[in-house]
Amino acid sequence: MLTTICRSVIRQARRHPLYLGLNVFSLALGIGVFLTLTLLVRFEYSYNAGFAGADRIVRVDEHWSEPGTTPYESADTTFRAIPFLKQDFPQIEDAIPVMGASVRVMKNGNFIALEGHMTEPAFFHIFPLTFLQGDSTTALTRPDALVLSREAAITLFGTIDVLGKTVTLNRNGEKSIHVVTGVLAAIPGPGLLDGTDVILPIPEQMKATRSCFLFWGSSCSQIFLKLRRPQDLETLRAGLHDFVERRAGGGANDTISLGPNPGRVYALSATPLRALHFHDAVVEDTKDGVDRNVIDSIGLIGLLALLLACANTVNLATARSGMRAREVALRKTLGASRRGLFEQFIGEAILVSLIAGLVGLALHEALVPLMASMTGEAIRVDYGFIGWLLPVVILGSGLASGIYPALVLSGYRPAAILAATRMPAGGRRAALLRSTLVAGQFTIAICIVICTLVIDRQTSFLRNADRGYVKSGLLIGQQMRSNDVGLQRRMLDTLRAVPGVTSVALGELQPDPHSQTRTNHIYDGRSGPVEVQLLQDHVSPGYRETYRPRLLAGRWFDTDHGQDDVSLSDNDTGAIHGVIVNEQAVHAYGFGTPADAIGKVLRKNKTRQKIIGVISDIRFASPRDAIPPEILFFSSLKTSSFSDPVPAVRFDGVARSVMAERLDRAWRTILPDLASHFAPADELMEDYYTGDERRGRLFTAGAVAALLIACLGLYGLAAFAAARRVHEIGIRKTLGATATQVVVLLMRDFLRPVLLACLIACPVAWLLMRRWLSSFDERIALGPTLFLIAILGALLIAAGTVLSQTLRLARAEPARALRAE
Repeated sequence: MLTTICRSVIRQARRHPLYLGLNVFSLALGIGVFLTLTLLVRFEYSYNAGFAGADRIVRVDEHWSEPGTTPYESADTTFRAIPFLKQDFPQIEDAIPVMGASVRVMKNGNFIALEGHMTEPAFFHIFPLTFLQGDSTTALTRPDALVLSREAAITLFGTIDVLGKTVTLNRNGEKSIHVVTGVLAAIPGPGLLDGTDVILPIPEQMKATRSCFLFWGSSCSQIFLKLRRPQDLETLRAGLHDFVERRAGGGANDTISLGPNPGRVYALSATPLRALHFHDAVVEDTKDGVDRNVIDSIGLIGLLALLLACANTVNLATARSGMRAREVALRKTLGASRRGLFEQFIGEAILVSLIAGLVGLALHEALVPLMASMTGEAIRVDYGFIGWLLPVVILGSGLASGIYPALVLSGYRPAAILAATRMPAGGRRAALLRSTLVAGQFTIAICIVICTLVIDRQTSFLRNADRGYVKSGLLIGQQMRSNDVGLQRRMLDTLRAVPGVTSVALGELQPDPHSQTRTNHIYDGRSGPVEVQLLQDHVSPGYRETYRPRLLAGRWFDTDHGQDDVSLSDNDTGAIHGVIVNEQAVHAYGFGTPADAIGKVLRKNKTRQKIIGVISDIRFASPRDAIPPEILFFSSLKTSSFSDPVPAVRFDGVARSVMAERLDRAWRTILPDLASHFAPADELMEDYYTGDERRGRLFTAGAVAALLIACLGLYGLAAFAAARRVHEIGIRKTLGATATQVVVLLMRDFLRPVLLACLIACPVAWLLMRRWLSSFDERIALGPTLFLIAILGALLIAAGTVLSQTLRLARAEPARALRAE
């Protein structure tokens, strides 16, 4: 049987190379795309799965639902909860804070940047990492301990034999000497600890002074727990509400607690480690989150590409079945059984699938590096994974593409075939099947194309959307990490003196904010008090000229108005500070228009703020997050300082790279131990956009593959249909039909399934994209333009695919066509 199958496939390759070539290439393309996108989906689903006991590790998140604001979840949680969690939940084996740590080491006169975490000794109990040097149980027990990754050890010392060696770390300008107590092997990834160079203990002084260790509601990073059993997660979740009421509640004047009934505005939740990668897509203060639906959609594109390729094989095999009808009839006459013929045809389909699978594997090896560069992920060909998946795909593709044609071919009756003057065409049922398959293929392809166009338009819209400030000609530095008012004034003066600088300002918020302060302010309106949580920012003179926010009503801060300057009136509890709010704050307080808010007085504890101006909303955070209500305070830096301010510079007449270099040099004259990098706003917010853009490119690649596979099937179908309609076209032309009429007739027949596909694809794509766009705070309108572009493009591509066949038929001489018949 195997010899017969091989001989039959070789004979088909010689007699009908187009048929076999289309089958092999389209199936190989489908298999290659399927393997590649499946590898990506597997990679995304494997985040944080490499840690031993990962099913017992959870992260604690905060939930806020303050009045006047959109409820949100944050991965940053108050560390004050840690000791109480250990006391109240016996299900918790250990609990630790994990803070990001960016440090620099001076080597050969240059700073080497290292990224990592500050935590507690139990870190390696919760995350059991492999040590090349040192002991995980004692690695973080001393206050000056330092654990390095293998790569960091080689970078700093040229070897991994570094236990006991000292390293001077520069963290935000503060220097400290640490002793290397461990060297880590490769961290199991992908996941939470990707790119970790250093791990060190949290300084005791920080624990004693940072508000996130001392107060409820103040947060600076993440909490991780290790449970005794995976089943304990539900018990923990069920008890967190009562925990918050019991531990975070207090009196109205208690500054440590959240006041009475904290559960009204505050809650804690626990999320398993392995679920974080997808969960964080809707969580603030995270960057690694990915929408699970997007990843599943990418995997679905791979599966659909494979199904499209199998549909091509079925379509071409049924269209061509009549050409093998006489072969089947003769073999049955000579004694062949239907079962034997069925097994042979199935074997041929599996052999063709095997050839396509080997070609698809080569395509996969070529596509994986391309996909890795498109996504920015460290994805490599996994032959262990492919080793078992590829045979399954080959067998499945062979069966899926071969069963129906084998049933049709093996079912022919010898007498009817041999008595017929023409080869059978399969009848209306077979024609309907072929049209249905073509319509299904193009429905999938057009749907993917529409989704791709929407994703591309949305990502482009987000990059170019109005953020409430002027991005061009603006460079933004980093936090100064100093509250010295004299030093802050010197920094402003030094940057202002740089050639090409037109204005300089300080602010406490910036694009891609690392820390935010939110405070509750009350407006006593006619209908009663309205309390709103406002995002707080302090700005210096020059802020309006530097960022250029749009003033919608009222006036900007003015140094001639003493009540505007909080640095002058801060000690006077009876003073009324002038403040500026954004549009969201206007809506939250219920003012009809920005002008209606002017002159209104807000209160916070014993202080009062008079609204002197309203600006348009400024977006410094993720485009998926709602812009919060915001309040701006003004300080002239005469008596009081900013808290870790961020300098911003507007420049003109100088190249951006030159200006950035000048500003960095000026920075070093004031803060030589704190590395600087002045960058445009788009660069600081790059992480918010690159993920969607990279995945959009994957959708584009999937759309191209789907269209190509569908067009290959349509071309093959047109080629075989043209061969069968030579006699019909000859008769039509003899009866007076023109070449144009013949072309229109054939194009109508070929494009009818494509038109049907357009009608089906549009509502499906609309529903999918409407759901996807709902995750963005700002989004494009889902109008008809993109749908019409996709439909027109699909029709043009389909028409171009079959045009060569229709023109050849239309130009054929009637006498030659009838004589050939």
